[in-house]
Amino acid sequence: MANVILKNVRPFLNGKFAEPTTMNLVEGVWTENYVDSRAKVIDGNGALVLPALFGLGLDFKEPLRDDIYTFDEGLEAMRRGGFYGGLYESSANPIDDASKLSAIKQLCSKSSLNLAFLGAFSNGFECEELAEMVELSEGGVVGFGDGNKNCSRNRFLRLAMEYGAMTGKRFFFLPLDSSLRHHGLVHEGAAADTLGMKGIPRIAETTAAFTILEMARFLKVPVHFKQISCGETLKLIERAREDGVDVTCDVDLYHLLIDDSCLFDLDSHCNVVMPFRAAADREALWKGLEGGVVNAISVNHEPVLRQDKEVNFEDAVPGAVSLEIALGAIWKPLRDRLGDARAVELLSSAPAKLAGVSPAELKVGASANLVMLNPDAPTKVAPSMFAGQVRNSPLLGKEVPSKIMGTYLGGLWTEV
Repeated sequence: MANVILKNVRPFLNGKFAEPTTMNLVEGVWTENYVDSRAKVIDGNGALVLPALFGLGLDFKEPLRDDIYTFDEGLEAMRRGGFYGGLYESSANPIDDASKLSAIKQLCSKSSLNLAFLGAFSNGFECEELAEMVELSEGGVVGFGDGNKNCSRNRFLRLAMEYGAMTGKRFFFLPLDSSLRHHGLVHEGAAADTLGMKGIPRIAETTAAFTILEMARFLKVPVHFKQISCGETLKLIERAREDGVDVTCDVDLYHLLIDDSCLFDLDSHCNVVMPFRAAADREALWKGLEGGVVNAISVNHEPVLRQDKEVNFEDAVPGAVSLEIALGAIWKPLRDRLGDARAVELLSSAPAKLAGVSPAELKVGASANLVMLNPDAPTKVAPSMFAGQVRNSPLLGKEVPSKIMGTYLGGLWTEV
C-alpha cells in the first residue's frame, strides 16, 4: 500500500466540500497527525476530493472476447476514473451457472476493487431455458439481467420472474423492443430523416418498459431499467411507482451530455446501444434527475475494437467506454444543475445502493477510497487516457470541463 499526503484539498464532508485541509492516507486509511518523510506529498491547489465512484453497466469482455478487452484493462480503467466498484454484466459472457460465476470472480480476485455481478435469468441470454437463478443467488449475484438483449417471449419472461422471485433479487432490463427497433441505428427523428438513417422510435423503449412494469406489478417482483433514454419512459415509471411497483432506473452519462444532433458529424463513436435521442429527451432526463425519478447515473462501459468503430456509422459495432473520463465529463454540468451533494450521490452512493454494495465515504479513521478532481481544468480527451487499446468514446478528441488529478483506491495511489 502507498502512503500519500494530500495538501490543500477540499474533502466532501457532511454533504459539502470542506475548506482546504491536509489528508494523510496511510495504508488505505485517512489518518490524523501523521508524519512520514517517505510518504508521497501532493499539493492539490484547492482540488476537490470526492468519495470514489460506483459504476453501473461494466463489461470487460474476458474470457470469451479477451481480444477486445480484459479484466486487467477494465480494473485499470476503474482506477484511472476513480471507481472503487461496479456492477458487472457481460453480453459476451453470460453468468448463467455457478461455474461461470466462479470463473468471472477469479479474474478479479487479486484486485482490491469491489465488483458485484448480475446473473443471467436465461441461459446464454437467449430466453429459451431458465438459468439456475437460485444457485446463482446463493453464489452471490446481486440480481438478474438480460445482457442488454430484449426478451420478446412474454411467457418466458413471466416464468423467469416467477422463478427469480424466490431469491428476492431485482431484475435488470434494457427496455428496447427488438421488433420495433428492427434495423434501426439512431433515434427516429429529424436528424435521422435528414441523413436517411433507419430510426428507432420511442415506442421501442416505452412498449418494452410497459410490458415489464405490468409483469412486475402482477408478480410483485422488483425491477430496474438500464439506460433510460426518453421522457415518456420516466412517466411510465412514475405511474408504476404510484401503483406500488418497486421499480428503479438509471440514465447513462452520455445521454445527459449528447443528443441526436451529434449524428450530423457521422461519428461512429456515437453509435451506441440505446440511441441518443432529441434535445427534448435529453432535457427530460435531466428533469428526471432533478425530480428524483432517476435513481442513479450509469457509465455502461462497453469496449469495442478500433477496427469495428473506425468504419462507416452504419457498419460500426454499438458501444462506448467511459470509466476513465466519466467524472471529468459530467461533474460540472451535474453540480451546476443539482448541487454538490446530489451530484456525489448520483455517481457514488446511489449506484452502489442499487448493487447492494456499501458506499464509499470520507471520514477520518475509515478506509479511504477517493478521487481528487480539479473541477475547472478543461481537458481534451486523448487516446492515451484510456486503458487497453480501445478508445471508443463519443467524446474522443473533444474537451471535457474537469480533470481527475489522481485516485486513491484500496490503498494504491494512481496519478492521472
